[in-house]
Amino acid sequence: MNILKPYLEPVIRRQQTGRKWRMMVFWWSAIALAAGLALILAKSGEPMPDHLVPWLAGILFAGTFIVLFINTARGKVDYQKLARVIERKHPELHATLLTAVEQAPDPKTHRFNFLQKRVINEAIAACEKTMFAKAAPRRDLALLKFGNAGMLFLICVCLYQLHKVNPETFSEARAAQSERAQALLPAELKKVEPGNAEVERGTPLAVLAHFTGNSPGNTTLVITALDSPKRRIELVKNLDDPIFGATLSSVDGSFTYHVEYDQQKSETFKISVYEHPTLDRADATLDYPSYTKLPKRIIEDTRRLSAVEGTELSYKFHLNKPVQSARLVGENDEAVELKVHADLPLAELPPLTLTQNRTWKLELTDASARANKIAPRIEVVVYPNKPPKIRVSSPHGDQQVSPLEEVDFAAEIEDDFGLGSYGLTYNVNGGDLQNVQLGKDAPGNTKTIATHLLALETLGMEPDQLINWYFWAEDIGPDGKKRRTYSDMFFAEIRPFEEIFRQGQSQSSQQQRQQQQQQSPNQQTEQLIKLQKQIINATWRLRRQPATLAADAPVLLQSQKDALNKAKALLEKSTDEKTSEFIKAIIQHMETSVKKLTTAQGEPRAVNKQKEASP
Repeated sequence: MNILKPYLEPVIRRQQTGRKWRMMVFWWSAIALAAGLALILAKSGEPMPDHLVPWLAGILFAGTFIVLFINTARGKVDYQKLARVIERKHPELHATLLTAVEQAPDPKTHRFNFLQKRVINEAIAACEKTMFAKAAPRRDLALLKFGNAGMLFLICVCLYQLHKVNPETFSEARAAQSERAQALLPAELKKVEPGNAEVERGTPLAVLAHFTGNSPGNTTLVITALDSPKRRIELVKNLDDPIFGATLSSVDGSFTYHVEYDQQKSETFKISVYEHPTLDRADATLDYPSYTKLPKRIIEDTRRLSAVEGTELSYKFHLNKPVQSARLVGENDEAVELKVHADLPLAELPPLTLTQNRTWKLELTDASARANKIAPRIEVVVYPNKPPKIRVSSPHGDQQVSPLEEVDFAAEIEDDFGLGSYGLTYNVNGGDLQNVQLGKDAPGNTKTIATHLLALETLGMEPDQLINWYFWAEDIGPDGKKRRTYSDMFFAEIRPFEEIFRQGQSQSSQQQRQQQQQQSPNQQTEQLIKLQKQIINATWRLRRQPATLAADAPVLLQSQKDALNKAKALLEKSTDEKTSEFIKAIIQHMETSVKKLTTAQGEPRAVNKQKEASP
């Protein structure tokens, strides 16, 4: 048999393949039939039984597994049966193949005798001449494969048509059937919404009871709150749905509730109330600088305030509940952390020195990480500590006076928080400064009149001499130190009494022309004096603004040098001894000014350091 086995194997494989494809065709046909029936039911609108789909799925899975197992399993081959099949397909063999297959070797020697070998050799010769595989024609296998493909195509068409069928066809039929069934069942509470929940204080709450079966006759919501009697609220049915509901307009506290219906009740649920942290009241404390002489002030319930620079601000923010954290956030996102208390609804701002305007948002966060919905604004306006205001009322500008006159000095002085002291400073012909204190400790926001009468006769003043003068006032600056403020500088030129007297009398035009011609050199001297006064005044103004001194000192220095050159040229032309001495005195003062301006150009604060020095 082993000798003939290689000639019979192709026939065996061809037959097994054919059997496999026939079984697959049968199975796919069954699936196609099931899909077709489902499609017919779907198009007819009849509801499919609930158990049909699981059963069909189980059958399909089981059948597929069996088919695959059978196709892969290979049992014992009956070679005699196979030989008969081949003999029927090939009668010209005259049973040679069947006879060869039936031969068995001698049990003792395990060999074939002469006649057996001859039969087997004839069968082998016949096998070599005949293609036994034709016992299972290729045409049959091709037809089987084509049949499998056709069944698969048919299944796909049915599935596609099922997909296109409106699912409402099933749902409507199913719903109608379900309604008929439900109508026969007693009312049963399916669920209650919202069940156990957390609700923000002051917000509305809707309670819904979902039923199955018949609608209950009477449905009631029962609410039980702490230290309050029970509330009973009838639930109203929502249209045709078996849903009953009621709405609470505002939830102000925690409570428990349940639903009662047809002598039954649901389980008990709990509603917990929470609230976001909010600001109830903001109390500010202002501790003003000592120089203001203002008492500490507490301003209750304010979110806008103003204070002078240097004031210490502290805040107490009273909240609706204790918070985990609190902070003030500025416009540039700079945050100031506040002190909070675990058991107190309070947030505190430690003392903060005010130096500029501030705008904050108050951000709160509770232990449950809930933040305040709206962050309140805290606005602080900081106004500066202004220096004293000095308005000179007398004399009006520069003057020409005689040595025998009395000069009446007067000024109006005012400060926002009060004056320390105030007075007048004058200088006679470049000599030492004379400081005259006219008063002290004047109240704030009050106009103070400072006056002084200066008798020039007591000073021994002579014509062509010069007096420069200014008022000053002292207060306390933002740094807590004494601060002095100056008025503009003015000049009083000493002229002969006769000249002052004649200024008020009229003169003929001819006399005026003669006088102008006679005084032409003096006019040049007066112009020089006028220029020098302008330089001194400009220097005085820069002295009060040292920040601009470095930039403007070169201009003043050059102007002073030009005036000095003009004075020297005028001295060379002068023929009057008295005038020459006067011009020499002017030159001496100009040279001193040049030295000081040269120093100030290299050291911008040089002039500012000599507050009591003559300009």
